[in-house]
Amino acid sequence: MKPGMITGVLLWAAVSVAAADRPNILFIITEQNYADVMSGVMGERYVKTPNLDALAKRGMRFDCAYASNPICVPSRNSIFSGYYPFETGLQSNAKKPLPAQMVCMGKHLKDAGYDTGYFGKWHLNIKSNDIARHGFDQTGVLKGNGADHAIPAPAITFLNQKRDKPFLLVTSFTSPHDICQLVRGQKIPGGPIGEFPQPEDCPPVPVNFAPPKDETDSMALMRRSYQATEMTPIADFDADKWRQMRWGYYRLIERADREIGKVLTALKESGHEQNTLVIFTADHGDCTGAHQFAQKTVFYDESARIPLIVSYPGHVDEGVTRKLVNVGIDILPTMMDFAGINIPDQIQGLSLKPVCRNSSVAKWREFIVVSNHMVQGALPRGETEVPQCRGRMLRTVNHKYAVYDLGKHRESLVDMEKDPHEMRNLSRDPSYHRALKRHQDLLRQYAADTGDHEAVEILLGVR
Repeated sequence: MKPGMITGVLLWAAVSVAAADRPNILFIITEQNYADVMSGVMGERYVKTPNLDALAKRGMRFDCAYASNPICVPSRNSIFSGYYPFETGLQSNAKKPLPAQMVCMGKHLKDAGYDTGYFGKWHLNIKSNDIARHGFDQTGVLKGNGADHAIPAPAITFLNQKRDKPFLLVTSFTSPHDICQLVRGQKIPGGPIGEFPQPEDCPPVPVNFAPPKDETDSMALMRRSYQATEMTPIADFDADKWRQMRWGYYRLIERADREIGKVLTALKESGHEQNTLVIFTADHGDCTGAHQFAQKTVFYDESARIPLIVSYPGHVDEGVTRKLVNVGIDILPTMMDFAGINIPDQIQGLSLKPVCRNSSVAKWREFIVVSNHMVQGALPRGETEVPQCRGRMLRTVNHKYAVYDLGKHRESLVDMEKDPHEMRNLSRDPSYHRALKRHQDLLRQYAADTGDHEAVEILLGVR
């Protein structure tokens, strides 16, 4: 049984599908994109994303989709291999290679008879010229954090090629990752977005601008550490500065939407729209001032919860679902299921096909688990060494539990129904003792079921 599944769930068995009936697959991924920053979700006052809004209207939007680890390398390698970050051994932006036995998305689909193409940001721990490993026959890889406007043209050329096989096309956009440079006052790699308006003409600071009540020692220390580094020089940011950063973040998301729109328009004009499974997501989010954090790596929703839209005319319901998704381990089995490819037993994720076909399906997983390894900080004032912190987050339908290996006060429990902005840690509230114990037990069971020995280590000393 897959971890987190409720007893009695019948897993979808992948079946052989005639080549003519297999869908094309267009996979669109952005960088550092928080789930709720779409005008279809938050309204058009501060941001407009017409192309993503239209995609969401003709497909299923997953409102509780999370990154497997909210930072680039762990998340992307998880998405493209289908393995948890603890399995890949990649829990930070390390450069060590993806284990050789782990097959990449492109290789799975290529071996099943798909034409494969990848255009945009790479950031996978497989060399882009190693086609035998990653399986993408056609690539156009941007160097570093390149310009998104260079992606649609080769992707459109790929779409318009004559072929007698289905295709897998990946378009990997950098935006809104340039918020990192914006916060640092650096030149934006993807090009300028204009001068900051006056703060009063910018979006307001987030409602969860303050740190949570009874925040863990771990997160309080990591905040001071992150504020001390040049990567996130935010120690002196006041509310006005954060308002301007949020304005910039929204412009970067609009830039991604424009370029995505070009690809979606080409998909329709090429005649492939009706027979193409389109999946849109991101590798992680960005706090942009939430709880006075910048960037990612933390378990707060702005960092860890990401957009996920699945569209396939006539095969996917239209609407919104709150079914729990671990994007890192669920995307690949979803693609393989729709394509009629047998899903390897060692891949522990779930195909989203049952939910896509019936969003009200009653039986689904009980929880998901997300990992992190916070190593990007600097030496905070009063400390003698740069802190590093490993953590696990377990999300159930109503609660979010997190535990860390740093500090004395190491646990967090949030009632996500009553407190969706995560402003109060309830782990020491006696009235939530039963909920706390349940989530501890679920995490221990997950660790035993999946072989996540690091989770066991992090849980040591937790009663």
